[in-house]
Amino acid sequence: MKKLKKYWGWTTLTVTILAAIFGCFFKVFKYFDEQNEEMAETQKIAQQALIWNKEIPTVQRAEVCDIYLSKGFDSYTKKLCENVILADESLKVER
Repeated sequence: MKKLKKYWGWTTLTVTILAAIFGCFFKVFKYFDEQNEEMAETQKIAQQALIWNKEIPTVQRAEVCDIYLSKGFDSYTKKLCENVILADESLKVER
């Protein structure tokens, strides 16, 4: 019983320190996960803006469409992308 009392303080301290470390890691990973989600949403919006901009050459819009479609986004922009890619392919055939 004396040994248990002797090591009880050190065991409690060690467990508390480990719990604090794991808690900090959890918060850091949660923060980076939120940042990645925000970055993915920003990239999606930027890609949509490039796809819908008629002043950008069709070749560049088609490249962005390939990236947009490879990420699996599904929206009205997907239909526009299919039309842009078809237009790009028809331009390549004419050359």
